[in-house]
Amino acid sequence: MYDEKAIKHYQRGMELHQKGQLRDAERVYAEAINISKDFVEAYNNLANVLVDLRRLGEAAQVYRKALEIKPNHPILLNNLGNTLQLQGNNEDAIEWLNKAIAAQPDYAEAHENLGNALRGSGGAEAAADCYRRAIELDPDFAGTYNHLGGVLAELGELDAAKTKFKQAIAIDPANSDAYNGLGNVLSEQKEYKQALAAYSSAIKINPGYRDAYNGMGNIFSKLEEKEKAIELYRKAIEIDPEHTEAYNGLGSALSGMGEIDNAIAAFRKSIEINPGSKDAHFGMGNALTDMGEIEDAIASYRRAIDIFPGYAAAYRAISKNKKFTELDDDVRAMELLNADESITEEQEIHLAFALGKAYEDLGKYAESMEHILKANRLTRASFDYSLSREQDKFSNIKSIFCAEFFSARKGCGDLDSTPIFILGMPRSGTSLAEQILASHPEVFGAGELSVMSDMVRNMEPGSSSSVYPLSVADLNTTAFEDFGQKYIAKLREHSADSKFITDKMPHNFLHIGFIHAILPNAKIICCTRDPMDNCLSIFKNYFTTGHYYSYELQELGQYYNLYLDLMAHWKNTLPGFIYDLNYEALISDQENQIRKLLEYCNLPWDDACLQFHKTRRKVATASKAQVRQPIYKDSINLWKRYETQLEPLRTAIYD
Repeated sequence: MYDEKAIKHYQRGMELHQKGQLRDAERVYAEAINISKDFVEAYNNLANVLVDLRRLGEAAQVYRKALEIKPNHPILLNNLGNTLQLQGNNEDAIEWLNKAIAAQPDYAEAHENLGNALRGSGGAEAAADCYRRAIELDPDFAGTYNHLGGVLAELGELDAAKTKFKQAIAIDPANSDAYNGLGNVLSEQKEYKQALAAYSSAIKINPGYRDAYNGMGNIFSKLEEKEKAIELYRKAIEIDPEHTEAYNGLGSALSGMGEIDNAIAAFRKSIEINPGSKDAHFGMGNALTDMGEIEDAIASYRRAIDIFPGYAAAYRAISKNKKFTELDDDVRAMELLNADESITEEQEIHLAFALGKAYEDLGKYAESMEHILKANRLTRASFDYSLSREQDKFSNIKSIFCAEFFSARKGCGDLDSTPIFILGMPRSGTSLAEQILASHPEVFGAGELSVMSDMVRNMEPGSSSSVYPLSVADLNTTAFEDFGQKYIAKLREHSADSKFITDKMPHNFLHIGFIHAILPNAKIICCTRDPMDNCLSIFKNYFTTGHYYSYELQELGQYYNLYLDLMAHWKNTLPGFIYDLNYEALISDQENQIRKLLEYCNLPWDDACLQFHKTRRKVATASKAQVRQPIYKDSINLWKRYETQLEPLRTAIYD
């Protein structure tokens, strides 16, 4: 039996601990131990206080001291194992937690903590088994469902993970961790509206929940609502200035907004906090690539791979940025990783696109197309898509923006002539056209802007409660002018004084009618290219968002024909509003084509436009590496190297 005075100190320590007065509780527990050297419960509670104070090393020492007194005490064994796991020492944690379970097989908390340690050491499936056992022993503890949901999400079992998070919420409706975990799964399943609701619930319960703000930022970034994403990432950083994931998200969003210097600063801060953040080095590589600092970008990608040798996306980035002249170490490393049966489908996709590019550089076209076909097959299988929805969309656009529509709205819109829209199918030469124009001193190249697509997506429905493009029919003359002014205001955020500013979002070809209605003096440059070469170039590239039509040859060809039909509609309905810039003509007759382009844009000749590859500016597209080089002819008629494999595409386009 312990000394009565020691027991009083122990009881006082528990009172202080419950009130959160940790320093005082530490002192009182220590006094109890000084009085009774074998007071195991006091040792345990003292160590618990030290854990709460994040003094984990000291806590582990106290638990070990108590275990010298009672070596087979399951609570002490569990607590020591848990503390070691919190320190990142998972191997030792597993040893002590197994001892706790051996001492008390029905100890639910020990099974859960063992799951945490196994998960930390990479044993996700074994961890899931531990969590399931813990739930069998204690089915009313929400935290275990959270952990099981998290590990199931890691294993790709998203529906099962979603179920576990919902079970946790049913047990504890105020469980912010469960709502956050649910938000993560829903976001992964692209159920963004529901995911945002889950994150919002987590924040309502815990206004300081940094991870929920970060998760919401990730969603808005995927939805191309970069400004909202930036706001949320900054909120997460305000809550936790050491939150590297938020800095990485912020850097990517800033890069997407064209704020490359600020993006680099965000990635640099992330690396300063955690030099081992592979995603920070990868993001830095992307930002440096956008600025044309290719050698430094590749060095950043290599640092990401050093940290995580399985970083397939970094290999794909390197492949896009270099010209392969031999079967070098990069190709061998990618092939070796590709042969690893344990890699994920996402890794396979990145590697297949990367190897397709490498083997094309090396003139090994059969091997190249083998990888490209695999990459597209895997990607296409990962989402649901119907071309019929695209057909309906294109049909609605043509029906609304008809000759009668424009005849009834002459004189509408804002008359500002600042914008130059460069559009067309992706990989048709839009980046090259913008790089040429942005080399002119009177032009600022703003890159691919989501302003127009955001504007039509967020358009308030008219009196018929319809959505775009049907809602446009209900707009009055003032509304068209307001939309034009809003667009110009957003455009001027990129440059306050340039005479012209380019917006080279390729799929603005969908909005040419709306552009004419709100900005009748804007210039439209439509980039055209040989259909087979254009579609092959699309098929070889992995788009991080959208472009769902691009991963199956027949669908790609059918979508391309929808594009051609819509462009014919625009030219018939708005004659003279669109200037065609042909890629092949530009390649073969560079100076003459550039002179005609500048003349259309009301720009005087400037020699810098001929030396466009020397212009240092941000280019955040799939063509970012190409526009840093002089014009080359390698891609002309490249499709003929793959003629047999591309027959479904040729048939879809021409037959």
